[in-house]
Amino acid sequence: MKLENPFPEYGYFGADYFCDREKETETLVTALLNGSNVTLMAPRRIGKTGLIHHAFERMKAMDKNVQCFYVDVFPTKTFSQMVQFVADAVIGKLDTTSQSIKRKLDRFVAALRPTMTPDPITGMPTFSFNVVPENARETLNQVFEYMKESGRQCYLAIDEFQQISTYSEIGADAYIRSIIQFIPNVHLIFSGSQQHLLAEMFMSPKHPFFNSSQIMAIKEIDADKYRAFANSFFAKQRREISQEVFSYLYHMVDGQTWYVQKILNRLYRLSKAELNRDTVNKVVCEILAEQEINYQNNYNLLTENQAQLLTAIARQGVVSAPTSLDFILRYHLPAPSSVKLALKSLQDKEYVYQTPEGSYLVYDRFFGMWLKRLP
Repeated sequence: MKLENPFPEYGYFGADYFCDREKETETLVTALLNGSNVTLMAPRRIGKTGLIHHAFERMKAMDKNVQCFYVDVFPTKTFSQMVQFVADAVIGKLDTTSQSIKRKLDRFVAALRPTMTPDPITGMPTFSFNVVPENARETLNQVFEYMKESGRQCYLAIDEFQQISTYSEIGADAYIRSIIQFIPNVHLIFSGSQQHLLAEMFMSPKHPFFNSSQIMAIKEIDADKYRAFANSFFAKQRREISQEVFSYLYHMVDGQTWYVQKILNRLYRLSKAELNRDTVNKVVCEILAEQEINYQNNYNLLTENQAQLLTAIARQGVVSAPTSLDFILRYHLPAPSSVKLALKSLQDKEYVYQTPEGSYLVYDRFFGMWLKRLP
């Protein structure tokens, strides 16, 4: 697919619009092809989903018989909802005729109560399901059995997998582990943005997934490689972004892929504008203005202590010791105990992100810029 704007903000549109990640792609593909499950950890909006789809595309190019499935379970609140999402992604995709699909559905997923209807465009059968909560575990087992019986190499990515730790059902993780360890042709990617939760699930001996997968963390795309990628498209407009200007743009948002991509998308639209700092600042101001109402509403929902702390972190940029006396006095914050309580709430709401090094920063980089502008 050819895009009018080569810097898409969402979705995966093929290798031509995917920047670098060669080493990460090779690591992920190699692990999966050699029979390992992978736990992929990184902050939100750094490019985990794009990397997964890119790896899947490469694997399908190497072997047309492999089947790759992607499921984002972030919206789910219960185990049965998660099973519903997985079933919707998988069932019916491993067969070529409605007869063989129905045969396998009858055998493996009767508990789903499937309804089969033809796609109005392609004519191929499509399915809708209804997972009964009390049958969720057996249904998930049947879905994996369906993949097993296909005889094909199947790769399933479950994004925001840490969400299962919020389910009220006890032992959901143990049950999933008990199923997948006996299916040799199905391999999984457990992806997530809340790294502390994923680390606890996969690196703590207390949990069923301990030592069950290869741990993989991804960081920012190298600035020089990202600039070269961007200029390969700007060249078609007879423009070039200098190293100095790209560095300014890149460090403004800490190299976070989605934010860099969004700014590049806007710069590409301004096909006659010079690619300098002033143009970058103009684009960022436009983005912040568009989000003004959203940011103001989010800010108004915070308690006074939370709002004070979040604004202080935004102004500081990166905070290593938010309960230190120096930080509290500098930004006129309440007592350390109140700061600690507000910090936990901001982390739970994902307004604040804790880096692997233990420092804190505002998760949404554009929101952080908006906060800095508050009087």
